Amino acid sequence: MTRAYVETYGCWLAKADAEIIRQRLGLTPVDSLREADVVLIYTCAVREDGEVRQLARIRELAASGGRLIVAGCLARLRPYTIKSAAPHAELIYPGEVEGGRGREMKILPRYSGGVIYTVPLQVGCLGNCAFCATKFTRGGAGYVKSADPDDVVRHVKEAVGRGAREIFLTGQDVITYGFDMRWKPGWTLPDILERILKEVEGEYRIRIGMSEPWVFEKFADRLLDVVKSDGRVYRYFHLPVQSGSDRVLKAMGRRYTADEYRELVRKIRRVLGETTFIATDIIVGFPGEGEEDFWATVKLVEELQFDKVHVARFSPRPFTEAAVIPRQVPDADKKRRSKILSELSLRVAHLRNGLRVGSGDVVLIDEVDHGLVVGRAGDYRQVVVKRGNSADGLMGRFVKVRIAGAGPIYLYGEVIE
Repeated sequence: MTRAYVETYGCWLAKADAEIIRQRLGLTPVDSLREADVVLIYTCAVREDGEVRQLARIRELAASGGRLIVAGCLARLRPYTIKSAAPHAELIYPGEVEGGRGREMKILPRYSGGVIYTVPLQVGCLGNCAFCATKFTRGGAGYVKSADPDDVVRHVKEAVGRGAREIFLTGQDVITYGFDMRWKPGWTLPDILERILKEVEGEYRIRIGMSEPWVFEKFADRLLDVVKSDGRVYRYFHLPVQSGSDRVLKAMGRRYTADEYRELVRKIRRVLGETTFIATDIIVGFPGEGEEDFWATVKLVEELQFDKVHVARFSPRPFTEAAVIPRQVPDADKKRRSKILSELSLRVAHLRNGLRVGSGDVVLIDEVDHGLVVGRAGDYRQVVVKRGNSADGLMGRFVKVRIAGAGPIYLYGEVIE
């Protein structure tokens, strides 16, 4: 038995890939470096500051002299840099996890316990954003590779049967699922969602991962119908807008206008209700972004009342178009804009959460730690649940609650007996 300490950076797809590697290599997970025979570090290439931290960690792990496996997007983007930091490290690239050169993803992770089972539905993206380095690490712009729907349903059925209560359908751009097999019936996100709901019995919920807005819009009507028809799907969507300025969106290579994005969010809330959770990502300080562009983004956040906004300062990445665009924004302006937008986003989130106070919901408990009981409502909001004398046996259970209070991050609920 080879024991492995696994450390993962980046997105949920990275976490799923790391689990696939661990299972394929027959590694048994342990909770500390002291117990490990091998260290597996799965890397992320999205940001420069993240790259610096990861390289420092790789050097630290390499200095210990043990077996080291470095996998993921940074391994693909910076192989020579990693080898310089850790000459004896074994490198595994993202394409090796997908399962060969065929059209379909051949490998899905087996359920290994816990409340959440993560299913990597697809890899790749149809876009070609000027700021993105991930496209160079996972097949290039326009590359999509999808898992077979029969395999997906089989793995989900097994996971639910063994105790999973949340099924997370993830990928680089999950709405493009099946684009590589679009001549085959049944290879779209609405299709696979319908199949899971129909063929997998039991008490569970499904979370849909990040989707590019311009592709999402093409499937919106049917997808929203599926979500509306079954309470087992979280009323939650992650739709990165990146900017509220059409000029900046065009420079980024995004394939929609701010008004088109506005209409998409409004459509979702018209169909599923005003409390539907919309998460987004915004980049401040993209090259050429002026004050007028920034305040257009602020206006968009105020109008659409996002439930969660991840604000990132622009970080130039190797080989990307954005890294060489003139008029790079000074760091001081990035910092100021980030602070303004982050503070606004928290205020808006607090107001949005306040809309739920007084309502009832069924919460899936996914965290019990030192007496704190936290779960997810039907719209994926986090709920701190006021418990009775004991939290024993609550993990993975569905609990009826009344929402009694709200903050910018959490709702606060009381159990309904």
